[in-house]
Amino acid sequence: MGTTMPHASDIPAHATVTVRSGYALAMALSDVRATGGCLCGEITYAVHGPLRDVLICHCADCRRWHGHACAMTSARRADVVIDRPASVQWFTVAGDGPLPRRGFCPTCGASLFWDAPERLTLGITAGTLDEPTGLRTVRHVYVAHASDYELIVDDGLPHDLGPSSGSAAPPK
Repeated sequence: MGTTMPHASDIPAHATVTVRSGYALAMALSDVRATGGCLCGEITYAVHGPLRDVLICHCADCRRWHGHACAMTSARRADVVIDRPASVQWFTVAGDGPLPRRGFCPTCGASLFWDAPERLTLGITAGTLDEPTGLRTVRHVYVAHASDYELIVDDGLPHDLGPSSGSAAPPK
């Protein structure tokens, strides 16, 4: 396979995506922890390190991006390898301070990544991982920001209300 893929750490935050040669698509399968991709298959990725267990985010931004609460995992940026990174469309919502950018497939619209420039990790939408994931859902975050239609059930998991309650939510 002559295709090359950069590590996600090589993709500068808030910049156009560039391909850095030297990372062959055919990496040793033994160091791949997980794989995933979008609905149409245009964008695929591999994770070569540990994934954080899943958080369910109920914030307004995630609701608008995904159409409902969002299940997110994350991995060290250096552990994520994206096939055809130039195909990922990135956007940032205007606002104050350092802002995360969101990566999606421009062909099928699948939400794939959440990337905050100040973090060493890259958020990955859990639903884009190939199964079995080996992950479990461990926490709800920004529960105080859930929409009025959303029924928040006591599922035994911790529920962080979010910043309006004085309880900061864990990172995506």
